[in-house]
Amino acid sequence: MFIIASLSYAISIFIDVFSYHLKVNLHDNKNVRYLLSLINIFQYSARAFVLIYVPVMAYYTETVRDKDVVWQSTLLSHVFVIFLLIPLHSNIFSRVLSIKIFNLLNIVFGKSIKTEFNKPDRNNYDEVSINKKSIFQKLTFLLLTYISGFMFSISITFLYYLSFSYPQKALTLSSYSQILNMFGVMMLVLLIDPKFMILVDKGRGFTEVKLLTTSRILVHVTLILLLFILK
Repeated sequence: MFIIASLSYAISIFIDVFSYHLKVNLHDNKNVRYLLSLINIFQYSARAFVLIYVPVMAYYTETVRDKDVVWQSTLLSHVFVIFLLIPLHSNIFSRVLSIKIFNLLNIVFGKSIKTEFNKPDRNNYDEVSINKKSIFQKLTFLLLTYISGFMFSISITFLYYLSFSYPQKALTLSSYSQILNMFGVMMLVLLIDPKFMILVDKGRGFTEVKLLTTSRILVHVTLILLLFILK
């Protein structure tokens, strides 16, 4: 059961990250609102997998009280995330999967107007990014996405394991985790999403979506190292 919980958490992170790949890969000037609505539905589905992860981890923490199982499940969660995100560095994989997911969502929620996809010129954009995008800007974007992802992920996954070390501080830990989660989400909404969507509107964003994916992988590598340090 705890393996299912770990995989569910990894899928939720994958969905959240892949939503940005969908925004970059799917373009149809005639159906922009429809595409965004489908992408939002897809992104919100990540919460359903979190709802699987949370009660299972709470059960092993509060009822079974098995610290080793909770540690292993937390470790597996981050390992699964890394394995799911690595393939997204392939432009071909990202685009093909984007089309397949869109077609599936399109079938489920229905659509009467034909959708055509305008494929952005990756080569031209890469050239522009090399000439006009400074290393500082890229590192700033990478750092912001890293910090946001770190606060979001550690607030959800480390709560259960840390509760064994501070059994009398369960409510305090829960409050702190919610604060971290809030700051992570605020950074995403206020500092990352607007800049990213501006680039998408211009038919760009390929460099940034790779940076975002890389930052999330680095987040979970960091959390794995922290887990071994805490143990």
